[in-house]
Amino acid sequence: MLALVVKQLLRSQPNSSTTRGLLRRVQYDCRRAIATTSEIATKTPPTIVRRRSKTANGERSVGDEIDQQYTLSWSGATPRTVLIIKKANDKQVDTALVRISQWLNQAYPQINVVLEPQVYQQFHHLLPSVRTIAPGSIGEYTRVVDFVVTLGGDGTFLHVSSLFHSQVPPIIPFSMGTLGFLLPFNVADFQSQLQKVIEGTATLLPRTRLTYSKRTFDGSVDKQGPVNITNEACIHRGTYPHLTTISCYLNDHLLTTSVGDGIIVGTPTGSTAYSLSAGGPIVHPLVSSMIVAPVCPRSLSFRPLMLPSNSVVKLQVHQESRGRATAYIDGRDCGELLQGEYIEIRQSPHPLMCVNREDLAAGWALDINQLLKFNRTFSYPHESLFGDDDPEGQD
Repeated sequence: MLALVVKQLLRSQPNSSTTRGLLRRVQYDCRRAIATTSEIATKTPPTIVRRRSKTANGERSVGDEIDQQYTLSWSGATPRTVLIIKKANDKQVDTALVRISQWLNQAYPQINVVLEPQVYQQFHHLLPSVRTIAPGSIGEYTRVVDFVVTLGGDGTFLHVSSLFHSQVPPIIPFSMGTLGFLLPFNVADFQSQLQKVIEGTATLLPRTRLTYSKRTFDGSVDKQGPVNITNEACIHRGTYPHLTTISCYLNDHLLTTSVGDGIIVGTPTGSTAYSLSAGGPIVHPLVSSMIVAPVCPRSLSFRPLMLPSNSVVKLQVHQESRGRATAYIDGRDCGELLQGEYIEIRQSPHPLMCVNREDLAAGWALDINQLLKFNRTFSYPHESLFGDDDPEGQD
């Protein structure tokens, strides 16, 4: 059993009327969801969903692994503070934010609704009950937030990771963006889904995060410090016209030296992002691993790799590289790397705890087929997923 325990007391902020009265978040437990053999048979085969199961005589089956999904339960009290993160400049998202905030205030008046400072300035006249934190006080989110609601696309979901440098509260994402591969819930169902979270009956999926640190020639850590990675870290030649030469080390052992546009180190969550476009594999979120994928390498024999999640990967701009390189974290420019400088990437001890469908395997298979059009043919547009003709698509 995994227990994520946090302190209960909150010191009020005397210098900010918008944060005064926020209560410290309550304790919550994430317990592994244990399924019996009969439950597995009626849902999905045990080879698809990694659930800890028991045979008829009570013994564990050969090959059983610990289920990496968790059930959420609040320790002795309901949550007190929810942070709502919204996509910018979208009228439909704005409407959803107002509806959800008003419903929470009516159905659960004891719960504080917190918005980011810039969003608070836009909506506090319409929603007088909402609160915010002082600009620049990003550490307050970790201190007061019990769970997070996101309204937008995958980019909005990724933004949450940048707000929590250590432990991340449960996140319930609602799809209101372009793709929404990471967002299992429709915003039309917000009442029923939020009730599950507040009442402590939701299922959680921990999504692996990595940490990135930039190091100078002598190995000292750059002043920027460690940065969390949700999708991928990438060293890329950027705007330089020449290919860049990057040495890739695995646990301090030289793996390879690549000449090309760059190298990606990604998570299972990021396997459907930039890494996928670079030819990397699609990795199930329950597979604890790291992905190393080259970006347009000169050598055709440099193929994508999957490494154990406890690996430490170092990407160093070679001393003889013709050009410099730029480090990107989840699409954000994190600065230039000179010859001899490098970044070090390892697994973070703080995953993203995401509220997810109860049947993860079915939902994941549905997403890669409907959203990514997995293995769809271009020759037969009316062919169904199972190879049968689609009568609705024919003339």
